[in-house]
Amino acid sequence: MNELWLRFRPLLLTARALAVTAVLAVVRNWLLAIFSVVAAFAIWFLVEDVENPRIEATVPAEDQALIPVEVVNVPDGLIVDEVAPIRVLVEAREEDVGELRAADFKAVVDGFGIAGEGVRSLPVTVTTERREVSVIRPEPGTVEVVAVATVSRELPVTIVINGELPSGFRQGLPEVDPPFVEITGREGLVQSVDQVQATVSIAGLQNTQTFNVELAARTSDGSRVTVTLSRNRARVTVPVQEALLTRQIAVLGGATGRPARGYSVTDVTVNPSPIEVTGPREIVEGLTVFVVDDVDVSSAIAQVIESRELELPAGVTAGVETVFITVTITPQDGWRVLRVVPLFRDVPEGLALAPGIYFVEVRLAGPEPELARLGIDDVTAVVSLAEAPPRFSRHEPEVTAPEGIEVVSVAPLWVQLVDPAELEPEEEDPGAEEGDQAGDPAEGDEAAR
Repeated sequence: MNELWLRFRPLLLTARALAVTAVLAVVRNWLLAIFSVVAAFAIWFLVEDVENPRIEATVPAEDQALIPVEVVNVPDGLIVDEVAPIRVLVEAREEDVGELRAADFKAVVDGFGIAGEGVRSLPVTVTTERREVSVIRPEPGTVEVVAVATVSRELPVTIVINGELPSGFRQGLPEVDPPFVEITGREGLVQSVDQVQATVSIAGLQNTQTFNVELAARTSDGSRVTVTLSRNRARVTVPVQEALLTRQIAVLGGATGRPARGYSVTDVTVNPSPIEVTGPREIVEGLTVFVVDDVDVSSAIAQVIESRELELPAGVTAGVETVFITVTITPQDGWRVLRVVPLFRDVPEGLALAPGIYFVEVRLAGPEPELARLGIDDVTAVVSLAEAPPRFSRHEPEVTAPEGIEVVSVAPLWVQLVDPAELEPEEEDPGAEEGDQAGDPAEGDEAAR
């Protein structure tokens, strides 16, 4: 180290002496120093004006995008159509003109004076933040502004969830802030909006997260609508729970007791079943079925519906806590035999029905309660005797039963037709009557005895 110092010491001492001399010269001749600096800048500006002069030009160029015009201070209740873009006449260095773009300028129209709907020609103000660039005037200096009345609607914010959570995680009910937004714009556009959507992706989430998302007004087919929203963004919170298992578990229930005579249980249902339960994995995995108390249907003749509360293990929740058991009671089918007094018709001329007891044996089938209520007049049997011979003949009765009752079989009926004269009583002999009266009194006594 000492060796290096000894080697460079003369050089450092010389440099220090030159620096001190220069500073002393400037201090002693400060007027000359200031003049030299000013002269240098003047010479630089003179050369710049010769080699890169300031010129006037209209920008942007023909092949570039024009400057968009923004209308500000538009009165409430009005909206303006998009204004035609413009160019601007500027003064700038020749080399800078070719680099100027629409983004270097801001064109603004003050809409404060717009009083209502209609077309107005308003002046444009153009500014730029580029140094060495001066705006002379916009081209054109005024633009046509079309103002139309607006309408507003308030709509709820619809949360759209994309993606799936990892296995073992469960999504809770998402929340959005704000829950409602107001949309404003042309009446046709506002009326076409079906939903204001906040779309979030939950793919891979393992804990509750809040998203700051853009709101979008969309039609029923998903097309985006250009309207003004009272809030452009919303905060969506999606709860995510860990180590919970969700399963479908069946619920079983039955019926006890005997329905009324002639009725039977034909169906037992539990609604809802199965049900969705959620809880700690170790508990839910052990669940197989929920069994609820049976329904008493003693003496029932119609459907019986009763509710049952579910007994859930600690820490387990279900979509429902009450189920309903429905027991269907229907009449039993049976049979019955009736003896029906027939109605005779079409008796052949010159014949008559022989005296006797006639009945038709009918076998009926149907619901037992209906069969038990049948009276003898509820079933009719008609026998046609057309072309029947004057002797015993076999006939098939036509039987009619009430609706819901089936005629299973009808026993044939044997009928005897006779000459009506045979049915007239025989005339008594007067002589015989007198003889009887004049007979031996002893015979009379004997007869009396």
